[in-house]
Amino acid sequence: MYKWNDFKKITAVTSKRTGGFSTGDFSSLNLALHVGDDKETVFKNRECFFGKNEVMMAPKNSVFVAQNHSTIVKKVTFKDAGRGFYDFNDGIKADALYTDEPGLNLAIYHADCVPVFIYVPTHNIVGIIHAGEQGSVGNITGILVRKLFLEGVKPEEVYAHIGPSASMGHRVITKERAFELAALGGDIIKAIKATEPQYFIDLPLLNTLQLRTLGVPLSNITYSNICTYENNDEYYSYARNKVTGRNISFIRLN
Repeated sequence: MYKWNDFKKITAVTSKRTGGFSTGDFSSLNLALHVGDDKETVFKNRECFFGKNEVMMAPKNSVFVAQNHSTIVKKVTFKDAGRGFYDFNDGIKADALYTDEPGLNLAIYHADCVPVFIYVPTHNIVGIIHAGEQGSVGNITGILVRKLFLEGVKPEEVYAHIGPSASMGHRVITKERAFELAALGGDIIKAIKATEPQYFIDLPLLNTLQLRTLGVPLSNITYSNICTYENNDEYYSYARNKVTGRNISFIRLN
């Protein structure tokens, strides 16, 4: 598994695709119930991964999203524990979660989309964001951070980590889409790159720019520098395979 190791008071992890029971397109540690894999096999994968000492995920201490490339951000508590654990559609209808309750795991799914981990040590708050193209363009990271500001958090108190995701060179968009996005202005323009005839969108950069626009110091933002597309032997990549499994990323206050 991949870990954001900068802080001892949190656990922030991205699963890898190795060491599971799924076969074919989903080989091997697919943790998602909503992508067409055999459910019983996924449950075996989950039992294998969730039971690890560092992970410690169970219905009593975990909340999953029922993500839909939205910009919905939800604050969750232990009253939400168990949501999405056995049924994807039972998860929280959101693409980002945050909490101030220690011991509660917040989990998202991804295969190229950007997992953004958030930690505010001064307020004991953690968050996790599923930032795909739609969510990133919709400023989901900025929406979560603004919610933290409403709880008294200052920009310099926010720490963020960009987890394993597809790098800019594997985020191809059409020329029409590039101009459509550019017309939105703001940070998005800086995240669009062109090497004729191809156009690209840099989602890790876009989420970084959204954090910086809100005043989060660049020194508070770190990166895995792992491209899921280029490391398809370790991570699922939708851009490469289309029919594929999902990694999960989760965070908790210890």
